[in-house]
Amino acid sequence: MRKIVVLILALFLFAGAFFMPSVTHAATVAACWADSYKLAQGESTNVYCSGFSPLTWLNTYYAEPDGTAAIGQDVKSDKDGNVVFRWTNGVKNQFSYQLGTYKIVVQQLGLANAIVTFGTVEITFIGDGDNVSGASLTASQQKFDVTSDRIILTGSGFAPGEIVTLWIQRPYLCSSYTYHYVDGQNGGIFDNGFQFDEVGTYQVDDIKTDSAGGFVSQRFFSLESCEGTYRYAARGNTSGLGATTEIALTGPSVATNASLIPSRNSVGAFNDTIQFAASGFGANEILNCWTTSPDGRALAFGQPGSFDTLKVGADGSGVISLTTGSLILSKNSPLFPPGLVVPIMSEGSLGVWKMTCTGSVSKATAIASYTVYGYELNP
Repeated sequence: MRKIVVLILALFLFAGAFFMPSVTHAATVAACWADSYKLAQGESTNVYCSGFSPLTWLNTYYAEPDGTAAIGQDVKSDKDGNVVFRWTNGVKNQFSYQLGTYKIVVQQLGLANAIVTFGTVEITFIGDGDNVSGASLTASQQKFDVTSDRIILTGSGFAPGEIVTLWIQRPYLCSSYTYHYVDGQNGGIFDNGFQFDEVGTYQVDDIKTDSAGGFVSQRFFSLESCEGTYRYAARGNTSGLGATTEIALTGPSVATNASLIPSRNSVGAFNDTIQFAASGFGANEILNCWTTSPDGRALAFGQPGSFDTLKVGADGSGVISLTTGSLILSKNSPLFPPGLVVPIMSEGSLGVWKMTCTGSVSKATAIASYTVYGYELNP
């Protein structure tokens, strides 16, 4: 049994519906505001709302800058129907979250998860890492392939023998995501997992300079890294001297000679299903498939640990199903009531995605594009 089951059980205790709840009448709008609407690394603000029922538990969720939505904390209104909670941008001198605007939603749910009252507020995380100068930082090249290249960073102009702290700022709109297990029927029965991946700027290394005040550092990226522009910043802890450099991370080009046809052009970001008709592959062969998000992150469809594989029939064809968002529990799961859905996170970035499949033996490859869209909040 997967280790995520324990986490699912814990999350079930407080998770509430945050996508497409049932609405039977027009919801009322609460007023929400904050002490500050722009937060740099380590800064916090109070968020306030009024207009809810007194002494009532409220469900919250938030949308990251790329449109990914995730469950937040539950909060309880006071005797006057007001709530207050904290919103923080990382930890000073350690990390900050993705730069951009986050939308926070606070909602009171009624029968059948109908929205009774809701309020929203937007807070922007700002900053471009260290503002450093006086030294030099260069990369071995400006454009890198995530599947093969390594990065050599060379620093100079720092104090001899000092510790230089290296920071990285990830591309904009590179945020959290859902990953997919495959438990049977080519995705027809499933358990999805989630990955909170909101960190935007963070410390990656402390490096000691040589007698000339220089250093060389080698960096790698994983296959799950987002494509786009990465910004490195180096700062001497003694001298205060520093420098920045930027590199572009790209993915490989893929040639196709098989077919994947989506059942629809677009799919909702949570608890919605799209199917792909596969053909042109080898007889009865297993497919290796992955999705690529709008921010260029490639994720295996059918994570290691899946109970089953994606497989085509004797004629080299088959149907693959993908249900968006996490955590969604199989209707056949013995651990939960039939049809139970615990919403934790949407599929990921909104926009155009790709499903790519390659035959494990024939190496035949096909790509299909589809759009993941978000749901409207207002009933």
